[in-house]
Amino acid sequence: MESHLQPCRPHHHGELPCNKDEEDEERRHFHQVCNSYQQYATFHQVTEQGVNHRRERLLSSMNAVVEDGGPTVESILQKSLSQQQMKKNNELFCQATIRNQYFLDNVLKHCGAMTSQEVLRYRNEVEAFEVEWTTEDQISKIDSVLKSVYRDWSIEGREERSVVYDKLLGALDKYLPIRGNDDAVMNNSTDDDFNNYNDRGPPRVAVPGSGLGRLAFEIYAKGYSSQGSDFSLPMLLASDFILNGCSGTDTGSHRKFAISPWIHETKNVKSLQDRCRAVVVPDVVAAVEPSDDGELAPDFTMLAGEFLSLYSHFLPGNRCVDGECQADSVEKFNAVVCSFFIDTAPSLPHYLITIYHMLENGGLFVSIGPLMWHWSGHGAVLPDDLANGTTNETSNVQGNFINAKHKLRTEHLDQRYLQSVDFTWEETRALIINCGFEMLEEEFDIRTRYTSDALSMKKVDYDCVFFVARKVV
Repeated sequence: MESHLQPCRPHHHGELPCNKDEEDEERRHFHQVCNSYQQYATFHQVTEQGVNHRRERLLSSMNAVVEDGGPTVESILQKSLSQQQMKKNNELFCQATIRNQYFLDNVLKHCGAMTSQEVLRYRNEVEAFEVEWTTEDQISKIDSVLKSVYRDWSIEGREERSVVYDKLLGALDKYLPIRGNDDAVMNNSTDDDFNNYNDRGPPRVAVPGSGLGRLAFEIYAKGYSSQGSDFSLPMLLASDFILNGCSGTDTGSHRKFAISPWIHETKNVKSLQDRCRAVVVPDVVAAVEPSDDGELAPDFTMLAGEFLSLYSHFLPGNRCVDGECQADSVEKFNAVVCSFFIDTAPSLPHYLITIYHMLENGGLFVSIGPLMWHWSGHGAVLPDDLANGTTNETSNVQGNFINAKHKLRTEHLDQRYLQSVDFTWEETRALIINCGFEMLEEEFDIRTRYTSDALSMKKVDYDCVFFVARKVV
């Protein structure tokens, strides 16, 4: 197999290229993300300095002195944390931020952006340089990237990810085996179907919401043509670096980096050493030994963009240009594999319909995850939003009408929040069946965590649902 790892660049489907406004917006977004990468260490170091400042405020507070000679705030703090120990803690934390910044700088260098040190030198050379500081929200996204790197690409994260990935990979082995795998059984499919897709090359598998790309890579490593995708540019920059920028000079070797993915955590922490501890990434070489299969070799691509935008060209109405339909020119997938993905949909029916049209007849829809519904919790209708038959009627809710107050209160929101529905699993299952799938497997209460700190005093368990559905011919 020959590895075709393509850099993660903005990828667009459709009849027309991006207009100038869209291109300008992409540049602004790319600059914003790079800015947060570049300022990561500085941001966290300043935040930690703010914690030390709070300690000083405690010492000067009104209740710091007790007249009866008993314990004081000053005596308690000074005995528990001396100046020498505080200095050691600051050094430990600073080393952890620099460790993370070095990894992030390598990501920036790989995508052609300035590193944190290059930005610093540039600032010193340019007079009256005005710094465009990033935000807490942007830094939190980089924190999430580092935790995802830990989950997908470290030895320590293997236990957590394997609970999910092994189920998905096992389903592919069982229902969509690679030619030459004598142990696999093509369940619920004919020999003609099996030979057909193998004659055309390896089965094609889409992995939407693939994040740091480990699942998509593992699918590719098993011999499938794998296409990952994700909407988050911070995630995609890091996955592009790990997949394409970590190969070593010697065959089978790769570059390794130490990161501290928990330095942003300040609650439920047993010690500063726990926050600052390091893990090594990546744990494997993101490459597959080449073979002599030629055009039948699998390929591996990663796309950047929102799911519906990336795959809307599979929908029947989007295959026609100037009256000419191109249904046969769109090569469909043999499977769509989702990990912690379907509950990210602002509109689950639209996601399901798109997945249906992405698949060949008899194609597999494999998924595992909870039902968190990421677009939930915004724009709820409140009693004061209801009016009976006013001139501001906009929509009907059980005989009442939503008035203009609701529209005014929610106009700042992305309108997708207002169409998001928190479906139960029973409702979700019915939607999948009504869309044109049949259930082959369904399993509940698969307990796992997601980017969880094993040493934290608080851990969140998800009892996930796993299912394998097939597009009905």
